[in-house]
Amino acid sequence: MSGGSGLHGYVKEIIMKKSLLALAVLLAAGVATATSSNAAVTTGVGTTTTTQSNAASSGVGTALSSQYANANASATGAAGATGGTSGSVSFGAASAIGAAKTSGTVSSLAATTGNGAAIGSAAATGAAGSFANAAYSSGSVGGGAAGGATSLTNNAVTTFAGPGGGAAYFDSTVGTTSGYTASAASLTNSMGANAGSYTNANSVGNATGSNSAVGNAGWISNGGLTSGAAGSLANAY
Repeated sequence: MSGGSGLHGYVKEIIMKKSLLALAVLLAAGVATATSSNAAVTTGVGTTTTTQSNAASSGVGTALSSQYANANASATGAAGATGGTSGSVSFGAASAIGAAKTSGTVSSLAATTGNGAAIGSAAATGAAGSFANAAYSSGSVGGGAAGGATSLTNNAVTTFAGPGGGAAYFDSTVGTTSGYTASAASLTNSMGANAGSYTNANSVGNATGSNSAVGNAGWISNGGLTSGAAGSLANAY
């Protein structure tokens, strides 16, 4: 029994020595170590359209009311990160990009002849949002990039005509676009560290349309409201 125990202890000692030797060789080789990174993108969109018409005539006359509304919204985003360590060198990079876009088109027509009356309204609303972020950590370096954008379009109109004869027409399209871009990178070695970042953000609103009214008629519009905002940030160390 004692001989078996001695043999078992001898084998165990050899295995332990070989394991420690293998670990020492692995450390001396400077094999690349793993890097941790994460990326997240969140987007959301929503649209709403409404139309309402009312036309009537009494005695001699005609009335017409026609409405149209359309809203569009879209949001996109992307993020990514990478990095690594090999020996005394560590590197990493992260980026985020995205945009939010909305638009709304409304048309309204009210027309009467004689003793008729017509009224109608149209509304289009679009909302979109985008957010993206990414981060990295590798060896002695780390950093991240993030950005967000929102866009809102709210376009509405009402037309009315008569009694007494008249015609009113209104057509309008408005839109907003917001976008962001951010990136970060860093590197460390025996000579020191270099880090850089770039950020960009913008928001643009635009509107086009036509309108007219003749006779006993008119139109009311909210002017096509648009709003947007975008921001981004990046850091590296």
